[in-house]
Amino acid sequence: MSSRFSLSFPGRRGKDDPWFRIGTVDVNSSLLVAILCVLSMFVWALSPSLLEPLVLIPDKVLDGQIWRLVTWPLANEPLVWTVVNIAMLWYFGKELERMVGRAHFAVLLVMLAVIPGIVATLLDIALGGIRPVEIAVLCLFIAEYPNVRFFFGIQAWIFGVVIVGIEILQLVGLRQEDQIILLFVALATAALAGRRYGLLNDYAWIPKIGGSGQKQRSKSKGRSGRDADRVVSGPWTGPSQADQAEMDHLLDKMNSVGLSDLERKRLSELGRRLRGR
Repeated sequence: MSSRFSLSFPGRRGKDDPWFRIGTVDVNSSLLVAILCVLSMFVWALSPSLLEPLVLIPDKVLDGQIWRLVTWPLANEPLVWTVVNIAMLWYFGKELERMVGRAHFAVLLVMLAVIPGIVATLLDIALGGIRPVEIAVLCLFIAEYPNVRFFFGIQAWIFGVVIVGIEILQLVGLRQEDQIILLFVALATAALAGRRYGLLNDYAWIPKIGGSGQKQRSKSKGRSGRDADRVVSGPWTGPSQADQAEMDHLLDKMNSVGLSDLERKRLSELGRRLRGR
């Protein structure tokens, strides 16, 4: 029984390893942020003022409290939509983390806090809550798999457009139009970071800043070589019924037990065929 609640650290430090384990639960970057956000709701219930040191308040950042640039997404009130946002951040974040690795995904999350935080400080906008980060993570996943089916068979890209559109309408209705700027800053940050870490390869118009050097170039070269070998079947032909069934199977497996590197590559290939359709 005691082993169920034990704390351990993996001896190997591969990109797919968790930061640590609590019993049998692997705690990676996405789950760690989700846990911290949930804990913040309990802290708020004790006393809302306890979360004030986490909130991004521009004047206090300029006075030297620069940690607020990182901590503002962790200041969450206990609302139903907050729980939904945390759940979506964890759900879609863990899939992105499997693709780019825990360290790169952790850097991505920090960038989604710091870069909009700097812009908010310059524009004198207070920030708090995980919502902007969650939208950026969700949209990054949707951009990678735009034709994956979501609720009621709706394609992912349609779901993303609706979510972003509702967010913009809400900000306009609340007369918080300046935060629309921060929303697009977060989306741009996610897109640039995603390209840097090997995602969004079908969006050549998004600049690739830095990147992993030779590793990424080799990966792109390998994909080009495989694509060149396809004569009859490929993205231009669209997926067959067998391809659709295989993709559905891989998505179900991804949501339950996860995929191997080979299966993730196959899922990415099927995704490109869907986008080609």
